[in-house]
Amino acid sequence: MNEFSVITIMNEATINVLKSKKVDCSINLKIKEYLKDEALFFRVSPQRAYEILSAVGVKKEQLENTYKKLVSQKIFYELLNKGKIKEDDNNIIIRYATNRL
Repeated sequence: MNEFSVITIMNEATINVLKSKKVDCSINLKIKEYLKDEALFFRVSPQRAYEILSAVGVKKEQLENTYKKLVSQKIFYELLNKGKIKEDDNNIIIRYATNRL
């Protein structure tokens, strides 16, 4: 299971816990919508990504490592090959060379 799938599952679990405690889960519901875009973490600033990761329950000491996995070169090329990222997409903040041999 890739890191993005884990984040999605963590967010769902957080929503369920917050609902069961009758606590506002509107932030996590918004995050659920954002997570429909697999390229999300390539489109947002690192600071915003850390906020999202914190909200879904990633521990503070794991934020940097988790973020690096989510925006790795390998993931970038996977999303590019699946058509989730377009080479000419100006909304992509984190990008890698696309002129691979």
